[in-house]
Amino acid sequence: MYSSAKLCKTGIIIIFAMIIFGLSQLAFSQGSYLLEIDVDDVIACPGQTTVSIPIYMKNYADTVAAFSLWLQLDRPDIMKFQAGLDIIEYEVHYIYTEWDSSVPPIPIDSVVASPTWVCIDGDFPICVDSAQLLGYYQCTEFSGPECIDSVFVEWQEGIDPVYIELKEVMVGNIDTVGTLISGWDVSARSLIGNGQDILISASVKSHWFPPGTGDPGIGFPQEGEIPLIKLLADVLPIDDTATNRTVTIHIEYNILDYFAFSNELGESQCIITEEVEEYEYFMCDQWLIPDEICMYWNRVMESECPPEGCDSIAVDTILHGYLDDAPRCCDPVTGECITGIEESECPSQFGGTGVWFDGCISITDGSLYVKRCLCGDLNDDGMFNILDIIFLLNHIYKKGPAPEPIILADTDGDGRISILDIVCLISAKYKFGNCCDDPSWLR
Repeated sequence: MYSSAKLCKTGIIIIFAMIIFGLSQLAFSQGSYLLEIDVDDVIACPGQTTVSIPIYMKNYADTVAAFSLWLQLDRPDIMKFQAGLDIIEYEVHYIYTEWDSSVPPIPIDSVVASPTWVCIDGDFPICVDSAQLLGYYQCTEFSGPECIDSVFVEWQEGIDPVYIELKEVMVGNIDTVGTLISGWDVSARSLIGNGQDILISASVKSHWFPPGTGDPGIGFPQEGEIPLIKLLADVLPIDDTATNRTVTIHIEYNILDYFAFSNELGESQCIITEEVEEYEYFMCDQWLIPDEICMYWNRVMESECPPEGCDSIAVDTILHGYLDDAPRCCDPVTGECITGIEESECPSQFGGTGVWFDGCISITDGSLYVKRCLCGDLNDDGMFNILDIIFLLNHIYKKGPAPEPIILADTDGDGRISILDIVCLISAKYKFGNCCDDPSWLR
């Protein structure tokens, strides 16, 4: 398939946990990236269906055992990803929160549990280890409507229920045959719900392997010769007079929930994390003791604070992750790097051994161009004549170039390229047949 005031007096305790994105070891190479994701540029005809759009990956740092990619189109009037509505089953975990007074008690209320990263080792504010658990944070102390302390409640197997529910989703159609992820668990969804986008999530079927056994995923180095995956799209009819006939296929990489390449240990490649301070601002709407005990706190925006400052500010330190795409000069021995210098200055650094490093990741959007397709015009000279028959003969029997798109060579519309297509062209040329009427997308 062809984000100076008094500190909060209320003693807010915030328990937080984070995923630490593991940055794989650097393999310095002049003018290279550790990970490259490229969407191919393809050519198609008006009305052509099931157009294959390959995505390629070059990887020189670590194994890839799972990834997420969200792709969007800027011209849904020209092309759409193949997708259709489907009903899927999914598990929903509930945690009982309230029971009646009967014996034994009968649960009468519950909340939905969700996967949450929870600190399992360490004391606030330092977390040594964390784990993703099913549950929710239950508020244990309020100040007005604001929760000022909470505790994590974990979903308990055999006590709390799990139900199978149905959901209508827009499922994308993709092709993994002959790709790097053939046999993987792959899902494709249109988040917008109209085929203008597609979110691909893929992982090795058995995500965890005992040491020394199984296939952990896509090994490295990976030179990008075999597609990572192939998208399938349909081209809409387009007027011959249209001048802008190109669709951009954009990879959304600024939202890390939808862009990640990780190894078999769950460590994401080419992600840099840094500690940033997150502020929350509060004004007291009702003091019990002025400037001492507040009965009702109201969370506000920083811009809503008076000139003398808000009554309380809560400060939390969180980890912010972003893609490592900044170029730098590095010492190939120690791995020490300098940023903010010109490439021409790099060789003189580190005692004359500096190596310029383009960055960890390179992302290249793709495109689809809709050409004016004339039936039989295989050599793209705007005419159908004997030269096109010779062109197809050379392609089939002498490994000559293929027409773009390749589907133009399937003149009889049987899904194959063979001598029958040459016969079809000859019939059309000399008025013996109706080759130009079948397949119907040839215009």
